[in-house]
Amino acid sequence: MRATLHTPPQRSTMGMLTQFITSTQFYLFGRSRFTQTGWQKAAKKYVQGELEECKLQGKCYAVTGANSGIGRETAGFLASRGARVLMLCRSEERAEKARAEMKPDNGGSLEVIVADVSLVSSVKSAAEQVRATTSKLDGLVCCAGVLLNEKTMTSENVETTFASHLAFGSCLLTKELLPLLRATPNSRVVYTSSGGMYNSKFPGVEACVDPIKYDGQFAYVYAKRGQVLLAERLAAQEPRVAFVSSHPGWTRTAAVEAAYGSSAKYLEPMRTAWQGAEGQCWLCVVDRDRLENGGFYLDRSPQRKHLAGPFFTGGSATKNSLEEAEQMVRDLDALALKAGGAAKAEGVVLEK
Repeated sequence: MRATLHTPPQRSTMGMLTQFITSTQFYLFGRSRFTQTGWQKAAKKYVQGELEECKLQGKCYAVTGANSGIGRETAGFLASRGARVLMLCRSEERAEKARAEMKPDNGGSLEVIVADVSLVSSVKSAAEQVRATTSKLDGLVCCAGVLLNEKTMTSENVETTFASHLAFGSCLLTKELLPLLRATPNSRVVYTSSGGMYNSKFPGVEACVDPIKYDGQFAYVYAKRGQVLLAERLAAQEPRVAFVSSHPGWTRTAAVEAAYGSSAKYLEPMRTAWQGAEGQCWLCVVDRDRLENGGFYLDRSPQRKHLAGPFFTGGSATKNSLEEAEQMVRDLDALALKAGGAAKAEGVVLEK
């Protein structure tokens, strides 16, 4: 979601110039596509009724961060169309309040599972509860995460933005729930990423776990680029499950207001929470053969993943090699073992 013109720490003069060009092009690109105006333009091309008329009875989804913002809109929509929705939320009180305010319809339901997705121990516990309560999982939507301007380490000694968005809130949770996803025909995983990822390549797990020079903007950017890479690699490795990442556009949520304050005016006109969420709702329900596996989506359409070159071309500054992306996944697995102090759950080794 974030627009940023910051320069990440430890860059050379040439690196800073490249970053300035990349971030400027990202912002200008976003002005035409990520705002409410961009959504209104895209929505004119939608196939009418694809969301409004879909039927989800008998389907089960897990949505993290489901008590507020985009996660809440997603959970509420799925339940309104008849699905069983497992709300994975850090605060049981806020989750129960949101559940009471939402109105499932067509036989849908909402159930709360407490999960702090920045912690290995909590993710594993929540995944165990999911596995105990359902024998199928049609979709996992990873929305939860924080926007922190000050460096904050978790009790497991991992930087919180990185832990919640990517390391444990996306990668570990997915691995823990893979048995259910594999067992469910046409299942999919949706990572709520951000156009902010256009600002950078992924710098490596080691650089994100406990950064020496912390920049909250880029901690978020790195995690969001990491989610895009994660969707690509898992799509290649897990043929039974579809994986996509999704950009909600510049959307007005409580978290964004808290992180941006008065600077949010540079993102106006911002989208409503529903306008930000409906694209990933579509990703949850559309026929799988219409999905670009490993794709990065905005407003129901796959998007380019880089624009760091001259005149908005892809360039190379934000691209990771295949080897780097595969190393990221291996390092995330190793970090979960180290931070959690326990072996992987039985049966969640990636298929070859």
